[in-house]
This record gives sequence, structure tokens and C-alpha cells, in this order.
Amino acid sequence: MLIATHDGSFHADETIACAILTYIFENSSIIRSRDCDELERADIVIDVSGLNDEKHFDHHSKNFTKTRLNGISYATAGLMWDKFGRDFLAKVCKQNALNFSTDIIVKAQQRIDHEMMELIDLNDNGQLNSYLSAQLAPHSEGELRVFNALNAFYQQDPSIPYIVAMQNLPTANAAEQQKSFLATVKMLRQILINTAINALHTEHGIARTLELYDGGPLLIMHEKLPWSAAVLSNPEEFAHCSLAIYPDRKRGWRVQSLPVSLSERFCNRVTAPEAWCGLDDKALDAATGLEGTIFVHKSGFTGGAIEFETILELARRWLVQGRWDPRWQHLKPVN
Repeated sequence: MLIATHDGSFHADETIACAILTYIFENSSIIRSRDCDELERADIVIDVSGLNDEKHFDHHSKNFTKTRLNGISYATAGLMWDKFGRDFLAKVCKQNALNFSTDIIVKAQQRIDHEMMELIDLNDNGQLNSYLSAQLAPHSEGELRVFNALNAFYQQDPSIPYIVAMQNLPTANAAEQQKSFLATVKMLRQILINTAINALHTEHGIARTLELYDGGPLLIMHEKLPWSAAVLSNPEEFAHCSLAIYPDRKRGWRVQSLPVSLSERFCNRVTAPEAWCGLDDKALDAATGLEGTIFVHKSGFTGGAIEFETILELARRWLVQGRWDPRWQHLKPVN
């Protein structure tokens, strides 16, 4: 596979696209040029040429209008992920002995598009301000100041577009620039492989979490699962849930409050009683009236115990004695 893209400064969208293609098509090579004859030597031409067909993919062209359902336009990263993402994930599964269903692969592709490719495309298209303005629609001067401050803050975020941009060294000659480009593609390829593995396991874990949850105040798991991702991805399914119980990686069991919402992930639906916070072992046993507790975090978002029966009882008392966020107060058990 011979891949062609433009030369000069490189950006996140075509480097990510090259990372996708070079992983799927082994022994591929990349040429970088704006010469039409040189570009046409390639099997696929991305981010340059002004054409769009089965060989050419240039989101800069006048007639390009491909847009996601949420209004975010595609750039080259999103285009290649849309076309080849499922193949990329299938190869990741094969090379890492992972056995996931087609449904999980599709959901992982969607997750990576939403969490990674959309942001890269927004940045490359210069669509961030207009997209957020359409979503948030600031009306007053105060709202506009907050909107602009958040946009300015986002610009300082060390995201993939920023990291890639910093690989373009101002004093580099053409050969040095090409070397940096290829090194960046290699770096992004590994990042994307690991992102794919995480997304596949996350989607599988979300499906498993949904299977286990019984609709009550406690989400009880006897295996380590990405339960917070399940909660944040399916808020309506966990509208009556307050605490999660799961095995600790080191020892014993953990109980943890569900987050208030996606935008307030570090706010608890129900925080542990103040008298428990920051205590461990015997001191916590005395405060809770239980035996075999391990700790409660000083912020009150999580705690631990050695035995499952103990963590279950700790969770039940937490529900009754805990400090509830006003928006979730309706879930507090009646004494």
C-alpha cells in the first residue's frame, strides 16, 4: 500500500490517518508531496488533491460535505476511522488474542470516534467555536465571557492536535521534517492500538455491567469492570443507583459513590458520613460499628473492607447515614 499526503507542516488529522492505514496495511509506505503526478502514484491519497472518490479523500475540497449526525464535520482522521476503523479494531483483536463480538467492535469504533476523532476533526476544521456556540448558544455578556474563557482554556489542553503540532520543529529542513513526521505516525499508531484495546475492553465491560445490575440502589460486581463508564454512558439505566461495590485490585472490596453526572464526575451522589472520612482499620471499625473495614477516603467518595459481607453492610449504612447531593436526595432510604 502506497499512501500519499501533503508535504510541509503536518497535523493531527493526516498523521492519525497514516497511523490507521500503516497498521492495517503492513509494509506500506508514505509519500508526502503536492505534485499531482507524484500523488497519483499512490494507492490512496489523503488530505490533499481536492478530490473525493474511492482513492482520494480530501476534506478541504469545495464539494466535500460529509458530516456526522451531531453536526461535526469530518476531517481526514475521522474519514479514515469511519472507513477503516472496524478493520483496525479487528486486527487489534487478532494480534492480541482478543475475542470480541461484532457488536462490541462496532461500539468500540463509535467510542473512539466520539472520544478521539471528533475532537481531532473539530480542531482541524476550525469548527470548535462554531460547534460549541451552536450547542451552548451563549446569550448574555456573562455567558459569552464564560464561553470564551473555556475556549481559551481548551486551546492550552495538551491534546493530540497540540502534541502533533509541536513535532513540527521551526528549524527543521525537509529531511528532518520527514523524519519527524514518520516518528509521529509511529507514536500515534501505538497510541491508537492501546486506545483500541481499552475501548474494546470498556465496551465489553459496559455490556457485562448492564447484565449484572438489578435496578436497585447498589451496583454489585464480583469482578473488576469499567462500571463508571457504564454509568456515564447509560445514565437512564442507573437512575436509581447510588453506590457501586466491586473487588479491590490489591485486597478486599471497595464501595464507591456513583458520580452525579458526566459533567460532574467528581461529585458524589452520596458521600460517606463525615465521621468516617479519613479513618482506617480499627478507628474506622469503631466509627462504623463494623469489623474488618480498611479505609474511607478523606473526601468520602470511596472506602474498603476485607470481606464482602462487611463491604455490603458498610454500603447499606452509607446509604442511610451518608451526605446526599440535593439532586439525588430522593434516593435516600427511609429510616
